[in-house]
Amino acid sequence: MIYVIGDIHGMKDKYDEILDKISPKDTDAVFVLGDVIDIGDSSIEILKDMMYRTNIYPVLGEHEYMAKKVLPLIADCKSTQEAAKKLSGEDKDLFDKWLTMKSEKTISDFLALSDEDKESIMDYLSEFQPYEEVEAGGKTFVLAHAGINCFEEGKDLEEYMEEDFVFAVTDYSKPCFKNKYLVTGHMPTVAINPKLMGKVYSKNGHIALDCGAAYGGKLAGICLDKLKLYYV
Repeated sequence: MIYVIGDIHGMKDKYDEILDKISPKDTDAVFVLGDVIDIGDSSIEILKDMMYRTNIYPVLGEHEYMAKKVLPLIADCKSTQEAAKKLSGEDKDLFDKWLTMKSEKTISDFLALSDEDKESIMDYLSEFQPYEEVEAGGKTFVLAHAGINCFEEGKDLEEYMEEDFVFAVTDYSKPCFKNKYLVTGHMPTVAINPKLMGKVYSKNGHIALDCGAAYGGKLAGICLDKLKLYYV
C-alpha cells in the first residue's frame, strides 16, 4: 500500500496518532508531503523519528527548503540570538525570512543537539525530494508539496526547478494532467473551499491534504490504493 500524509508542522501527537491509525506495514510506503517542521513544538523530534523509519519517504516543503539552506550556516552557534548576530547580507535575510515562518523553536532545538545529531538532521533534510511519482490502484499520482509552478503539459517533471514544486500557487479549479492526479499540501483546504474546514479536497484531478493541523484543524492522510482517507 502507498500512503500520503499532509503537512505535520511539528505536531508530534497528531503525527503519532495518524501513523497508529494507518498502521503501515514495513512493506508499505508512507510519503510525507512536506512542511514537517515549524509552528509546532516537536519538529526535530519528528524528523528524528522519520529518519529511522525505512518506509517513510519525505517530500520537500518550503519549511524544509529554508531549513536545509539556513541550518548549515548556523550549526556552530549556541543560540538563535548568536545565529542572528553571526549572519549578514543575504544569509541574514534568509534567516530572518525563515524566522517569520515560525521556526524559532525548530532552530533552538536544533542548536541544542550534539554535533553528530546536527549532521544527521542536515543530511536527512538533503534527502527530501522535490516531487515523487507513484502508481497505486491502477492510477498515477504526482506528489508535490505546493504543486507545479508554471506547469506546461508535456514538460518532463525533471525539467522543473526544485522551487517550482515548493513555492507553487496551484489552481485547483482545473486539472494539471490528463491521466494523473496531483497530490499536494501547502494550501489549507479551507482556502480552496470554505466548506472544507478540516476536510481533504478531491476534485479536478487534485487531492489536497493540508487540513490545517497546525492551526487547530486536522492532520490528514490517504491510502492511494483505495483512496481511503484518514483524519486525526
